[in-house]
Amino acid sequence: MALPSATLAPDAAATAALVALDDVSMVFRTNKGLFRSGQVTAVGDVSLHIARGETLALVGESGSGKTTVGRISIRLLEPTGGRVWFDGQDISHMPEERLGWLRKRAAIVFQDPFSSLNPYMTVSELIAEPLVIAGVRRRAEREERVRAALTAVDLTPAARFMHAYPTAMSGGQRQRVGIARALIREPEFIVADEPVSMVDASSRVEILNVLRGLQRERGVAFLYITHDIASARHFADRIAVMHLGAIVESGTARQVIDHPIHPYTRALIAAVPEPDPANRFRRRAAERWQDEPGAAIHLECPHGGSPTAETFLLQVPGEAGHLVACHVAAPLAR
Repeated sequence: MALPSATLAPDAAATAALVALDDVSMVFRTNKGLFRSGQVTAVGDVSLHIARGETLALVGESGSGKTTVGRISIRLLEPTGGRVWFDGQDISHMPEERLGWLRKRAAIVFQDPFSSLNPYMTVSELIAEPLVIAGVRRRAEREERVRAALTAVDLTPAARFMHAYPTAMSGGQRQRVGIARALIREPEFIVADEPVSMVDASSRVEILNVLRGLQRERGVAFLYITHDIASARHFADRIAVMHLGAIVESGTARQVIDHPIHPYTRALIAAVPEPDPANRFRRRAAERWQDEPGAAIHLECPHGGSPTAETFLLQVPGEAGHLVACHVAAPLAR
């Protein structure tokens, strides 16, 4: 049973947010042999909204449905239910041939910089490819825009990197190339899918600072997909916590991190590494939460819930915008 999330009415979503998902669901069909098939619900009744120039962090463990939501938000996937709005237009089931305008205004930075970049293309060719597809024919114009994009992500001097191949670059540099590629058409909205998970700690800080700087300069809105709730605290304006394809808690970064209500959110925060030798005996959040597939409530809910109990996002008393899918904890939050 999927958790019904807090929703924006279509009219409100269309006017108040750059990107809005209204009760979106995604079901994938699977093959179990020659004559058998099944289905997997990756996302169930998720509602989100992202304002212009805002960063929303979508946090959860692997397999929670975060990437699926990100791909739906820019219509790389067509949802099986619900509606997706971009700047007031319903793009839920709009044919691909009519989405050219969206491909200019929205982009994605993929998680793995080692597999998302063609090793046989130079950095200049990789970044300029969206311009070629868009019909920018003048080579000089493409090169100038590539230089500007490289400068924007701090790969300078740009001439040093333009003719390099991804295989000759570090992981952090490759991820910057991926960001520059996403920026080349000056989008208003970027899905950053685990942009720092494949790079070292020092590069993570640098890349997040680059993204924050781009947001300040260009007003870009971000959907920041991550399993690292600690980085979400410092990079995002708001946080939505996903579990089993549903939003279980959402609010400002300060509300969710400093005053977590849902037991799953607390488990994620408790799993953040600390310089304490006793941590080696602490069970991970995933180990504490052995969930039944499709269960709306954890089988070991500390409040005595059951997988069939009806739950929905409730307003936390005294905290405007802080919502939690816990029928017991929300009223007793204070």
